[in-house]
Amino acid sequence: MPTQIKRITKTIVAVVLLVSANSDLAIAANKEGAKCTTAGKIVRVAGKRLVCVKSAKTLKWVALPAVASTTTTVAATTTTTTTTTIPASKVKPVVTLKRSYGTYNGVSLKVSYTVTGDKEIVCTSLSKILGEDFNGTRISYIYDIVQTTTRICTITVEYIGERDNDTREIILSAAPTFSVTDADGNVQTTLLGSPQSIWATRPSS
Repeated sequence: MPTQIKRITKTIVAVVLLVSANSDLAIAANKEGAKCTTAGKIVRVAGKRLVCVKSAKTLKWVALPAVASTTTTVAATTTTTTTTTIPASKVKPVVTLKRSYGTYNGVSLKVSYTVTGDKEIVCTSLSKILGEDFNGTRISYIYDIVQTTTRICTITVEYIGERDNDTREIILSAAPTFSVTDADGNVQTTLLGSPQSIWATRPSS
């Protein structure tokens, strides 16, 4: 029995020594420039990656280049919103031309229109001369411009019409040179609502 145990022990020791020797040989063989047996095989030795490649009819281990790490930096985008507040005193008035009525039936040759602002306007800045601030169709002249309220100017015109019961379209519109000034001195050159028409009829008797 002791002899058999000794034989088994010797066999185990021999196997361990053989495996260890083969491992040492493999580690020694797997180094850059050493011969290898399988093309394309990749091993890692001492932190390096080696690949088996064919060079001059022989296979040998060649170190693979290290994989460079890439860092991508994204620049932060900042959006700035600037709000500019214009003082009310610097804002131009919004002015609108309106007619006092749609139709007129009477002996008088006078009809009226209004210019209305969204803030105080100065009616004396408007001209009574046709062609300066206003143009007219079937209007002989502007009779008067009155400051009805701080925001309303009433324009009275005299139209051309006979006492013949015919109905005529009397048109008042902004001239190309129209302008009106508000109480803060701001000048507006756009007249909304232009032109405006009144249908006037003068009875024959």
